[in-house]
Amino acid sequence: MIKIMKKIASVIFLSLLFFSFAASIHAGLVPCGLSEDDPEQPGDQTVPCQLCHFFVMLDGIIDFLLIKIVPSLAALMIAIGGGMYIVSQGNPEMLGRAKKLFTAVVIGLLIIYGAWLIVNTLLMMIGVAEWTGLKEGWWIIPCD
Repeated sequence: MIKIMKKIASVIFLSLLFFSFAASIHAGLVPCGLSEDDPEQPGDQTVPCQLCHFFVMLDGIIDFLLIKIVPSLAALMIAIGGGMYIVSQGNPEMLGRAKKLFTAVVIGLLIIYGAWLIVNTLLMMIGVAEWTGLKEGWWIIPCD
């Protein structure tokens, strides 16, 4: 039963990952090197790529992971843990594995989003917005 649940969960996760990544790529990770007339054809490049666009691409990848992949994966793991909890039927080993999975998901989410919160708080405390000119926020990368 657990092998079937793992296969179903992996199929759901991989399809979710594929469709999310496909949508992200279609939207474009880097806003340079494309023609304004037809974004699918990189014929005449109206916006030349610069070093700044590399950081925009990294920001797009990090946003994709933190906003689309991590919550989806956490929800999938919680659903798997709930399925294990229901299927266990009082089996203490299976109950322990389900509880460990719930705990691992919560700790993982706290580490991932807590790290961003700590970095954000630290950079706001030292006033990075004032001395860099990034009034919208340090995580927004403006490229001309």
